[in-house]
Amino acid sequence: MNNNYFIESIPNIESNDNLREPQLDAYKAVYDHFTIQGNKEHAIIVLPTGVGKTGVMGLIPFGNALGRVLIITPQLVIKDAVLDSLDPEHPKNFWILRNIFNKFNDLPAVIEYSSETPKWALDEANIVILNIHKLQERLEKALSKKVPPDYFDMIIIDEAHHSTAPTWEKALSYFSSAKVVKLTGTPFRSDGENIEGKYVFKYPLSKAMAKGYIKSLERVKYVPDKLYLTLDRNDNILYSIDQIREMGLKDEDWISRSIAYSKDCSLKVVSESVEILKEKRKTGVPHKIIAVACSIYHAEQLVSLYEDFGMDVALVHSKLQPTQLGAALSAIENHKVEVVIHVAKLGEGYDHKYLSVAAIFRPFRQRLPYEQFVGRVLRAIDPEEVVNNEDNIASVVHHHELNLDDLWEFYKKEQEKSEVIKFNERESSSLLDGNVTDRIINKQTGHVQEDGDGAFITDNFINTQLLEERERRIAEEREKLQKLKEVLPNYPEDVLLQMVRREEEGTPSEKILRPDKFIYRKKRNLDDRIKDEMVPELIIKYNIRKEDKDLNKSRLFKKYPWIPDSDKHNAAMMAMYLEQRVNESVGNSKRETWGQQEYEAAMRYVEDIYKVMDQILESELGGNLNDRDS
Repeated sequence: MNNNYFIESIPNIESNDNLREPQLDAYKAVYDHFTIQGNKEHAIIVLPTGVGKTGVMGLIPFGNALGRVLIITPQLVIKDAVLDSLDPEHPKNFWILRNIFNKFNDLPAVIEYSSETPKWALDEANIVILNIHKLQERLEKALSKKVPPDYFDMIIIDEAHHSTAPTWEKALSYFSSAKVVKLTGTPFRSDGENIEGKYVFKYPLSKAMAKGYIKSLERVKYVPDKLYLTLDRNDNILYSIDQIREMGLKDEDWISRSIAYSKDCSLKVVSESVEILKEKRKTGVPHKIIAVACSIYHAEQLVSLYEDFGMDVALVHSKLQPTQLGAALSAIENHKVEVVIHVAKLGEGYDHKYLSVAAIFRPFRQRLPYEQFVGRVLRAIDPEEVVNNEDNIASVVHHHELNLDDLWEFYKKEQEKSEVIKFNERESSSLLDGNVTDRIINKQTGHVQEDGDGAFITDNFINTQLLEERERRIAEEREKLQKLKEVLPNYPEDVLLQMVRREEEGTPSEKILRPDKFIYRKKRNLDDRIKDEMVPELIIKYNIRKEDKDLNKSRLFKKYPWIPDSDKHNAAMMAMYLEQRVNESVGNSKRETWGQQEYEAAMRYVEDIYKVMDQILESELGGNLNDRDS
């Protein structure tokens, strides 16, 4: 391993148009802090969800690290996301995708640490990525028991509001000579404890919205006309909420908890969130609802409610077996579901850009978990996928009596203030940071009964250009509708509105004329692309003898030793590699169960996998092309 890699390599950073403004400015801030000023204090970076935090982690070491870099994440979901982005062999590798480097051989060596990782593999790595649990002192194979304290020159901590916990502090104490960079999207703790370090860079959420890096946000709140509750579920006496408050019969926690568990109240939010989703999905973009429940039992009730509306639902919680969790996550990624319901599982670090409606079915008492949940719908959909501005406006839907107004207003005002702060200003007051500690919740609730007609009130998070464009479009639609009414006065309004929208939508989507042969053709196209095009192209390009078996030592098969062990020839091994990687990417190896969406996803994945395969073969065979016999 070249200890000077991050100093001697020449990445394309400073003038790279493929990098986002906050990524480049965050990198410059860290460079100024450590390399120009020689500051030893921990550097803290605040970036909103969806702006490109993992990319920043991939940039920071260059010019700053004089040796190995350790990246620490708080949980497995985040670790896997970081590893995917920085893995040199991943189709969506950040450094190649963003033109930091053009050649495979220029990339840093990256490994994921596990208890089975040998010392020689650590010694060869430029970047080591692990979950914080692999640093626990009580574990016999903890990383700190395998390497000396000066093994890493730089440590990068993701979701740094966790970093004041004992395990994190002990790890930083052991590697005390390393430069430390801490990244977070929520720079505060519910317990008021501060992060150690200096805030070197903060990017406002409002600016991220204005630049289109993340979605704009609106809240849709259901306000009932009249609401009555019993003091317990077996009581027949009904009290209005005002009576309960005025008489001091129950506190606000009890009221909001009763609302959360009320089927009637949940139905209102379910119905509205489904209507919002259906409107969004008219563009053809696979938008989804993400819902948060109080408990697994509560989540299972919500699954039934959404299924009653014809929705396909994925339920994710901490009690699922790894295979069950993997199947649920695969269904989400491959658009097999329209609704995702989670219980304390898909919080920070889980990113799926098609989550566009956040349905809240539980009370939030603290800002941190509230922001982390809302953050799940903020990741922007790529410009090439956006059909209209609605695609990048996310909606937060909840019942008024969940008592979330203070959290919403605080969130809103903080970001509105940040919009007018100049980008290069640094906040003089220290921000708060931290973990959310679980607390025991009294599950007692009363029965809820609603009377009269309620109403949904929409509140824009911030008046961004997208929301202004939506108002313009709605006004234009109303004008066209009015003109049609004048010409066709006897037609129902809903029919006329459909005529207006059909005109706006343009050409209809492609119709499958032979559904009986559709899947067969998709499968044939994938097989033909791999076996009849990709493998022959690589064999010819690198002068590989298709009938030989000398590729069995290639790093292609490091993760798949069973492929060379199968005693197949070079062409077969290459095809098996592509097939295996495609199956993994789709998340389902049983192709007989694949449908249209799986095959379309596979055709996208295989092109990226082919590029990685090409780069690996070039690094192994490229320099010897002229020496190989034809």
